[in-house]
Amino acid sequence: MKNKLLNGQHLSLNEQLNLLTEFVMTMDGMPQILEEIAKLPNAWVGAGIIFQNVWNVIHGYELNTYIKDIDILYWDDNDLSWAAENSHIRSFTETFSNISIPFDIKNIARVHLWYEERFGIPKAQYHSIQESISTWPVIGACMAMRMNRGQLEFIAPYGFQDMFSLRVRPNKVLVNQTIYEDKAIKWQEQWPKLSIENW
Repeated sequence: MKNKLLNGQHLSLNEQLNLLTEFVMTMDGMPQILEEIAKLPNAWVGAGIIFQNVWNVIHGYELNTYIKDIDILYWDDNDLSWAAENSHIRSFTETFSNISIPFDIKNIARVHLWYEERFGIPKAQYHSIQESISTWPVIGACMAMRMNRGQLEFIAPYGFQDMFSLRVRPNKVLVNQTIYEDKAIKWQEQWPKLSIENW
């Protein structure tokens, strides 16, 4: 798999999708997680569990090295309460008690309610999951996946090229220089083959 992923940057988009699908479905627990999120409205598995595990294999690390959580995104603008979101968090934690990586489950429809307090940046309400993913701090990290009629489906507004080529570039749509640089510096310490682009 390492050689396949190393060659990923040279593949067509369709070939990259096929490779990612093959790779993701070999991760312990991922088929079950993808099945479970179908119980949530418009739910996706996002970010690090995908691209950071590609980096792990290319670096010769074990899967899930440096993965701090498994991002689950869903969209429910009918219930913006913390109580509803928290009930999904508890449910996933109980269902997947055998998985040591914590779940980070967010109703993207309610991000605007807490974003400024946490990050110091005002945030209007998102219109969709897709819009949210397009604003994440690093271009190559903007991706998510779900099962759709038995096929793995991806959101990747900026494609997969940065991920496969170990390139880290800032996405300046929402975040500031400090947020990006803090993330990039930490990542380069963990995955030293990364090429970090300045803000």
